[in-house]
Amino acid sequence: MLPRNLCARNNISMIAPDTETSPMNARFTIAVLQHNPVPGDIDAALERLETTAAQAAADGCNLFVVPECSITGYNQPLDSMQAVAIESDGETARTIADICRRHDIAIACGFAEKSNGTYYNCVQIIDATGKTVSAYRKSHLWGDLDRTLFTQGDSLSPVIELNGWKIGILICYDVEFPENVRALALAGAELILVPTGLMQPWRDVAERVVPVRAYENQLYIAYCNYCGAEGDITYEGRSCITGPDGADLDRAEKTPVLLTATLNKEAIAECRAALPYHRDRRPELYSSIARNV
Repeated sequence: MLPRNLCARNNISMIAPDTETSPMNARFTIAVLQHNPVPGDIDAALERLETTAAQAAADGCNLFVVPECSITGYNQPLDSMQAVAIESDGETARTIADICRRHDIAIACGFAEKSNGTYYNCVQIIDATGKTVSAYRKSHLWGDLDRTLFTQGDSLSPVIELNGWKIGILICYDVEFPENVRALALAGAELILVPTGLMQPWRDVAERVVPVRAYENQLYIAYCNYCGAEGDITYEGRSCITGPDGADLDRAEKTPVLLTATLNKEAIAECRAALPYHRDRRPELYSSIARNV
């Protein structure tokens, strides 16, 4: 059984009220798994997913998140990645759906996807009934590593509803572009999942950028990274669940761990009332950014 991180701060974002029947106070508990990569070994990845999904469900979690390309591995030679890539509705996806049903938990799962001879870096959310409710292909590719392996996605994640919560997805480098997070926030997102493969020496992304993105958009971000090494890169760890006030509810160091936190819609409402960034925007002054002017 994986250890749980007990360093969460005691702030308004941390504990949901007991009044679960109120839409504003709807309880939603999330688990984030930081793990060592096992590239190319899908059986081992599925075994890890099953074991940890059971643990997260036993802890009362509604949603379980794993890192970028967790099922297939990330930093691999092109031929190895293409050999292990899976179809979004294939046998492996059906196995993950079975895990969701067996443990009554939704899973956000990253993998290298193959589709009609094209390869993408993909994350899917499969709900507790085994239904795929969201799929997103990484739209901002990182350096030669991503560009060698994948084709970029051509759209933002949809904002979907799960257990009464509006959720969007970004993958790794995507979250470093403020426009991505703001677009999802304006589309109604209350929680953004960011499966990632953040490597050395970019620790500041996990420790500085992610809390700022949560704070400036007044929503929750679940940032889910690897630890350890894969090929010639070493991962930074530092996965986190960050609240709408920019404070960590739970954060990892550099070892495998299961983070959990209960989210609270009242915290979002309070932050947005105190700092009405969305209301006070003046897009007519900076809409040219979208046109590369």
